[in-house]
Amino acid sequence: MKLFWGSRPSRSLMLATAAAYVCYAYGAPAQAQATPLAGIGEQIEQELKLWHVPGMSVAVVKDGKIILLEGYGKRDLEKNLPMRADTVQPIASVTKNITVASLATLVRDGRLAWDKPVRDYAADFRMNTDYATATLTIRDMVSHRTGLPRHDYAWFRGPANREQLFQRLRYFELSAEPRERFQYNNLMFMTAGFLGGRISGGTWEQLVRQQIFVPLNMKTAGFLVKDMQATPNVGVGYELDENFKPNPVAYSEAENIGPAGSINASARDMANYLLMLTGKGRFEGKTIITEADLVDMTNPQMVMPDARRFAEIGATAYGMGYFLTTYRGERLVHHGGNLPGLSSLLSFMPQHNIGVYVALNGGSSSLRDVITYAIYDRLLKMPPIDWSSRMRELRDKNNASRDGAKVQKLSPRKPGTRPAHDIGEYAGEYEHPGYGVLAFGADGAALKATFNGISSTLPHYHYEVFETPDDPLNELAGLKFDFQTDLNGDISGVAVLMEPAVKPIIFTRLTDRKFRDPAYLKQFAGSYEVGPNTAIITLREDNVLTLAIAGQTLRELVGVAGTRFNVKDLNGYSIEFLADKTGAITQAAFYRPFGNAVAKRK
Repeated sequence: MKLFWGSRPSRSLMLATAAAYVCYAYGAPAQAQATPLAGIGEQIEQELKLWHVPGMSVAVVKDGKIILLEGYGKRDLEKNLPMRADTVQPIASVTKNITVASLATLVRDGRLAWDKPVRDYAADFRMNTDYATATLTIRDMVSHRTGLPRHDYAWFRGPANREQLFQRLRYFELSAEPRERFQYNNLMFMTAGFLGGRISGGTWEQLVRQQIFVPLNMKTAGFLVKDMQATPNVGVGYELDENFKPNPVAYSEAENIGPAGSINASARDMANYLLMLTGKGRFEGKTIITEADLVDMTNPQMVMPDARRFAEIGATAYGMGYFLTTYRGERLVHHGGNLPGLSSLLSFMPQHNIGVYVALNGGSSSLRDVITYAIYDRLLKMPPIDWSSRMRELRDKNNASRDGAKVQKLSPRKPGTRPAHDIGEYAGEYEHPGYGVLAFGADGAALKATFNGISSTLPHYHYEVFETPDDPLNELAGLKFDFQTDLNGDISGVAVLMEPAVKPIIFTRLTDRKFRDPAYLKQFAGSYEVGPNTAIITLREDNVLTLAIAGQTLRELVGVAGTRFNVKDLNGYSIEFLADKTGAITQAAFYRPFGNAVAKRK
């Protein structure tokens, strides 16, 4: 998958942030004075062009005041509309620390304890192991230390709602024991917020609105893309193709994973949120969250691998909804967000009472980090570092390495192989209890995959493996599909490496819709002579065929293909009903490991 809320697996989690120092007047664009941020607007406009990003909105607070609130570039290229401080955009995984803040209000009121087992609040909570089910806490969930890897394909653009995802947690394989290692996870944040809504007697949305949005006067903040798009000042998201051309993309409507990343807000909204964070949990004289809980949220909860690339950025840990590091020796608390068409970054330096929020309508862009660093350099009165050149060099080296492999055609692919089946035989629906339904269709000699409403062509890779094309605009890019065949040579399932930290996800083939049609099934009901025995095929009221033979257990028949059915719970046993020239079923072939038999219909 190309993009997910929060840090991408292929990129360092060492994100940066920024702060600015200019005068601000409510209702009008901030005007830069002779301050450390003089000329920052010109710098941002120049960087937007260098990075091919349409637009950016920025909010900066310092010492309890908003000192920069502005939009730069375009929020809509086709309509030539400017980005504004009031332009509403997704904030993606920055949502996570707002979720933690909302949970902190329940802690403040004595309704939730960070370290009590989740089972104390939800008896129906189930993970993939008994130990995880019994011991996981809310603190574990919001610190990414539950043992569950991302499993993001299970929810991204999918139809499963929040309750359904909560019930599916038991089907997602763990890759570590709880509290063993840091593993970024959206599903666990969704669960924490979902439970917070339950505990509060409502929903996560109601909890956040009542405890965060309303008291912080975040007037345009909301939860649904459709609501955001109904506002007059909304941005359009863009993704760059291989030629760095911005292409408009649809923002993902992800109500199902809401507490992990579905909030939409303007820079003006986020400025007020930053005032609360830099104000020790208070805003306009009101306590939103206690200072003790804010300290707890920004204290290290989980050590992360040390992947320092630059001397200016220190080792990173994770708190509750925040990454914790240092920038040029100064403590930095931050969290970024990524989704198709959007990159965001919120950060603050508690010891300097500085907070910064940056949002750009371009996906997976390090420009958010570049501007953030540049602002901190100015406000800390340190010599500027050319972060733009550094980040573009990393990007270009990564692209050159990838392109070099393509030129040399480096691949483990085995050339000269063919699929074992005709393309049409792969078509159908396949299901995993956690991930849902994966569908394949055949268009002549081409195979097509559709999952969670996302479709892609599926060229043959080798043997029984097909692969989606490597395309930066393809949200299924790079997935391999390994079709599995049973003893009868029928395609029974497909293994997909959707979560590399665990075994491939196995989707089991569903029966064709015709095998649920009583009019189709009725033609097979009757009695068949199998040697000295009589096999009685009956159609039950629930539209399931059953097989009864004297002295044997009653068995169900499961449709496979054509007129062939497997005998449920008997591996290697199947029945194929045979028709005469008129189309009437007159025989049945019984396929068995110890020998096949033909049966005449009575």
